Amino acid sequence: MMQIFLNGVYLEEDAALISPLSPGFMYGYGVFETIRVSGKQALFLDQHFARMVQGLSVLGMVCPYHETELRPSIEKLLELNGVSEGFVKVVCSKPTPKKQHNQEADILILTGTKTYKAEYATGLKVCLADARRNEFSKIVGIKSMNYTENILEKEAAVQKGFDEAIFLNTHDHVSEGCVSNVFWVKDGIVYTPSLHCGILEGTARARVIKKCAEFMIPVQEGAYGLEELLSADELFLTNALMDIMPVSLLEEKNFDIGAYQVVPQLRGDGR
Repeated sequence: MMQIFLNGVYLEEDAALISPLSPGFMYGYGVFETIRVSGKQALFLDQHFARMVQGLSVLGMVCPYHETELRPSIEKLLELNGVSEGFVKVVCSKPTPKKQHNQEADILILTGTKTYKAEYATGLKVCLADARRNEFSKIVGIKSMNYTENILEKEAAVQKGFDEAIFLNTHDHVSEGCVSNVFWVKDGIVYTPSLHCGILEGTARARVIKKCAEFMIPVQEGAYGLEELLSADELFLTNALMDIMPVSLLEEKNFDIGAYQVVPQLRGDGR
């Protein structure tokens, strides 16, 4: 039985109790972070914690733990569950009003073992989402628990034989994937949608932009149409678990990932 961490207590998963009347349960009122684990360590926890705190502030809540308190709690949970490679998920949700103290959120931490390996060699197959990303939404820029639309579109993509789906926004500009940020390369320049296109500012996205600066690879953030993706030399997705993932197919457009030059350079290991 998997152990979880709930409001300061380590419990077996079936012993966890969260009020069904809490706004977190009733409305998805909260935020979450999915953090890659390697060598029994939660990677880039500082980035994830900063984003979580910012997201909670949008929702009028605060995290009950500081980053320095959260790290040992995560490490102990990883040890209890025997997870050395995989992920840890931190969920902060709004409790019932009578329970909430000083705007503190309920906090739940759980672990998993999902990793990406074979996909780097084959690349992902990607389609377009049927739904549009609302770039005017108040929660589009935070990692909200309101994630049903993303899951529905990803499940629909898988049913059609794809791995991921990319949203366009209400202005027909490329936005983001269901669980990823989108990048492409054209004539040696890396492009990615700007935050104004209705995207989550991914932690891996920020690291890619920083890597490009280190390698003196020009990066342009802006509003781009689908034709920009279809004419790209390289296309790749990013998130905390997959890091930098090449795309081999976008709808009916094939990409030769064996000819990619920028993606292997950014990955730093020839993949």
